[in-house]
Amino acid sequence: MMNSVFTCVVISLVRLTFTIADDCPSLCDCRDDNTIVFCNSTGISEVPKDLPQNTVTLNLGYNNIKSIPKDAFKGLKQLQNLELGGNQFTETSFLNGALNISSIRTLDLSGGSYMTIPQGLPPNFTTLYFFDNPITTLTANSFVNAPSIEYLELRYNQLKTIEDHAFDPLVNASEIDISFNKLVDGSFSPLSFVKNQKLLNLEFRFNALKTFPNTTHFPRSLQHFDVVGNQIKVIPAYALRTLTNLQTIEVWEGAITTVEDNAFYGLNKLTILDFMEDHVSSVLTNLTFNGLTALKQLFFDSNQVSKIEVGTFHGMTAIQELWFSSNNLTTLEEGVFDLKYNKNLSVIYLDFNPWICDCHIRWLRQMIDDHPDLIQDTGLSVCKGPPPVAGKSWAVLSPKDFVCK
Repeated sequence: MMNSVFTCVVISLVRLTFTIADDCPSLCDCRDDNTIVFCNSTGISEVPKDLPQNTVTLNLGYNNIKSIPKDAFKGLKQLQNLELGGNQFTETSFLNGALNISSIRTLDLSGGSYMTIPQGLPPNFTTLYFFDNPITTLTANSFVNAPSIEYLELRYNQLKTIEDHAFDPLVNASEIDISFNKLVDGSFSPLSFVKNQKLLNLEFRFNALKTFPNTTHFPRSLQHFDVVGNQIKVIPAYALRTLTNLQTIEVWEGAITTVEDNAFYGLNKLTILDFMEDHVSSVLTNLTFNGLTALKQLFFDSNQVSKIEVGTFHGMTAIQELWFSSNNLTTLEEGVFDLKYNKNLSVIYLDFNPWICDCHIRWLRQMIDDHPDLIQDTGLSVCKGPPPVAGKSWAVLSPKDFVCK
């Protein structure tokens, strides 16, 4: 009997010990059996000392923590995700290898006061969020101790210069995002990504580039390329010819006025091309989109295109959607849209153009009757002229109303 009582007491004490050890720290919010611990925006000035030992995700963001001592995360052998953003940390805030934790996979150092990439980062981490910091330059030593990084987000910093070899150590990187910085022509070398042969996504969104980057030495593994919102005016011929695995290109909301013939030559895996809200005014010819045999979606709305030649889309045998709303189109030659060549074409947007609804586009109005689901929003395609039909939409007109005098 005494042995049974003793055993029960021991078991109870053991259970109590584990319960106390895994209690949620004061001011923090713990979820999923204390594996996710939210201590963010609580006003704390140091890392809690009683963190649950089974913590997997720890959020310490947006507090008043000044430094991280070496043993701050001692015993957290399952810690994988550590969020430290918004504490105004500097490079010297992590004491004596405080982040040398082999289990960490994701680290957030955003919203700090870093002028360089901190050293002494987790040895096996794969994701680094490093945005909204005052850093202006990446050096050849920035990532020398972080070869395990696969996803690197450098958005919303003050980057003006990427020195040669800065990204060389990141041989496992699949995504590098340098959007919303201050990069200009010459800020980085054409060889900047030559060592990143596993790179799939590369983003330069909303920088100040005026010339389309020289991509000759960019890794051929790239599948997504983004230069949205820059000051680039011309997409030159053969600009991306070596990036034969590209699947999507985004260049919307920029300053592009001209797309040269054969600009996308060689990109026979590209499925999405987005030029929305640029300033393209160049004539679209049968060579503008030459080689885009796999393209499914072409977004060209809100530009200044006034002429599309017959044959422009004929080589795009996989095309499904064509978006040309809000351009300067007044007329189109018969055959610009030809289902004989574009058998998969199911959506065309042509609304908000200054159409001259005469006999020259009667074929287009007839196409609406022949294929009712093909041309979208016909009620928003309004004739600018001639006078008898000016102000009327295609939805209320019939092909016989499209006449020449």
